[in-house]
Amino acid sequence: MILKGKMAIITGGGTGIGAAIARRFVAEGAKVCIAGRRKSVLEQVVQSLPSGTAIMCQADVSEPRHIDRIIETALSFGQIIDILVNNAGIGTDGSIIDAKLDEWRKTLEVNLIGPFMLMKAAIPHMIKKGGGSIVNISSLASLRCIPQGSAYCTSKAGLNMLTQQAALDFGGDKIRCNVICPGFVYSEMTERRFGQIAKDIGTDLDTLMNRVFREIPSRGPAQPEKIAGLCAFLASDEASYITGAVIPVDGGLAVMDPFPLCVNHAAQEIGK
Repeated sequence: MILKGKMAIITGGGTGIGAAIARRFVAEGAKVCIAGRRKSVLEQVVQSLPSGTAIMCQADVSEPRHIDRIIETALSFGQIIDILVNNAGIGTDGSIIDAKLDEWRKTLEVNLIGPFMLMKAAIPHMIKKGGGSIVNISSLASLRCIPQGSAYCTSKAGLNMLTQQAALDFGGDKIRCNVICPGFVYSEMTERRFGQIAKDIGTDLDTLMNRVFREIPSRGPAQPEKIAGLCAFLASDEASYITGAVIPVDGGLAVMDPFPLCVNHAAQEIGK
């Protein structure tokens, strides 16, 4: 168990990648504090885990007053903070001229400012105990633009640079900071966004997704557990010499030419 005895904070821990990370961390011996906005899904994850291994904290990472609540909940449960996983995120669509300012601002608050505030709050506790590991969950959209992704791509690209800045500034304090950039992951968010596109072009979700993934080397999306495995490794002492890394986990999508195999193109072909 590579995380035995460690205490982790995981944001966006109620569904998808966050819930998978929580399950994997506990399986690897860690205790976890999962934070998120929806109490019901957080409770379901905690109840599914062995007693005494997990606690929930209902919180919105974009709200400064909620950051202390997350830190205090984790400390009250595990006394220390070894690991921080910034996974909470939202996606909004719109070009620069089409995007609504309030949605653009909210995307940055959740995807970039939230991780900044949590890192700012957690790092002093990590330094005090002699080190720690931060894993930020970004997106392949931080490395390649996607159509109508002005807010999302910008926020995730900023998260990559924030990760590397932390790795540089706090390496001497034995704080490691790495970022994972998933491609397509089958999650609640993916199902919702693909489902709307399928509806708009008059098809079903399975038909659209089969077309989108037909030419990707992996031939399909990742399950959240695939991201959780890498996250556990990066959080562990086995990755003690890895910091500042920006790691795509995309089933080979980034190597394709042209990149990306746009959902728009698949939608247009199906909609003909």
